[in-house]
Amino acid sequence: MTLDLSRIADQLNRMVATQRGDGLAGLAELRETYATVDTADLRGRLAEAKTSWLLARTDGDFRAHVPAPAVDGDFAVVASDGSFILPDRHSPARFYLINIGKVLLRYGDEPRAEFATEPHLYYQEDELYVPHTVRRIPVNGTVLGLKRATEELRAVAEQATDLPCPALALQDGTLILWALESQPDFVVEWVLDPFLETLARLRDAGVPVAAYISAPGSTDVVNTLRVSICDYPERGLPVNCDHCRSQIPHGRVPACDRLPDVTDRFLFEQAAGLAPGERTQVFASTSKILEQYGPDFHIHFFYLHTGTEIARVEIPRWVAEDVDLLDRTHAILVDQCQRGRGYPPALQEAHELAAIRAEERRAVEVLIEQALAEHGIVALSTGKDGSKRGRFV
Repeated sequence: MTLDLSRIADQLNRMVATQRGDGLAGLAELRETYATVDTADLRGRLAEAKTSWLLARTDGDFRAHVPAPAVDGDFAVVASDGSFILPDRHSPARFYLINIGKVLLRYGDEPRAEFATEPHLYYQEDELYVPHTVRRIPVNGTVLGLKRATEELRAVAEQATDLPCPALALQDGTLILWALESQPDFVVEWVLDPFLETLARLRDAGVPVAAYISAPGSTDVVNTLRVSICDYPERGLPVNCDHCRSQIPHGRVPACDRLPDVTDRFLFEQAAGLAPGERTQVFASTSKILEQYGPDFHIHFFYLHTGTEIARVEIPRWVAEDVDLLDRTHAILVDQCQRGRGYPPALQEAHELAAIRAEERRAVEVLIEQALAEHGIVALSTGKDGSKRGRFV
């Protein structure tokens, strides 16, 4: 063991002693703010507010709690998850690998379960770089993570759109491709075009798609509550959070600082009283990258009490605005969480299928070396790579 735990034991104890109970100090203020928020006034504030925070917008009742609809008849859950082996400059061959785990669980009169994996090795020159007439960006960790997201969505759509019963296409994580915000336009197009095409395929087939986020760290709704109690500037002028913050050195204490620095998950669990099986109102994300999604695919979200935690569920706009598809998504997710003791078993199984373990990564390297040897190519390792495979001291 190279990590000396005894050296950090005292630091760990001091760290735990400084914790404030994850926002419990401001719980009363948070409860009062949530209970008294004026939805109409808040909607007007949000229309003109200037803030660098992500906010949660809604046309409905900000405080609405919706109980789970019943699940009737036959239905299916189709889930996918993915993992990858990154390109490695120490490898004797240039490649990367994406492995997709696919799960289909059907319930009702004809129950069945299908499990499969879909590994794909990418090694062609045009696969190793994002295509562009002038620049070439190699497929690195960030770009590969985005490509994996498109492949996961494609895999789930291929199964979900041909089923004879109502289905839910389920993803682990997010439908908002956050990493695109830092990418050049041609990378955005390379990733987003097939992603949106797959969303359109699901929409046209009438199959709702949802992304499930366990233990979410988002603060969109809490940020919106901060706007609701803002008292700056005065005289009914638009809220300007950035300017307000600039006045702190001059002695101003922002009204929103009364609220604790907590996540939306904490809000709905501790302050809003969301009951098991209930979901919140559907909110629209204000992420800038969604401007490139187009209006029909703008991502919305709600929070769901699974019975063991508060999860964030993301859905496209066309699901959010269709009552039947929204109810189907809500009902099936509650059913899945009940079957999986708080987490959808379809996602759990998809993750297990997709995961590439250390011994499997090494097996891929060995197969490559053997294939090279059969073609008379000696695989020479770099000094650093060789040092990792054997200890000499």
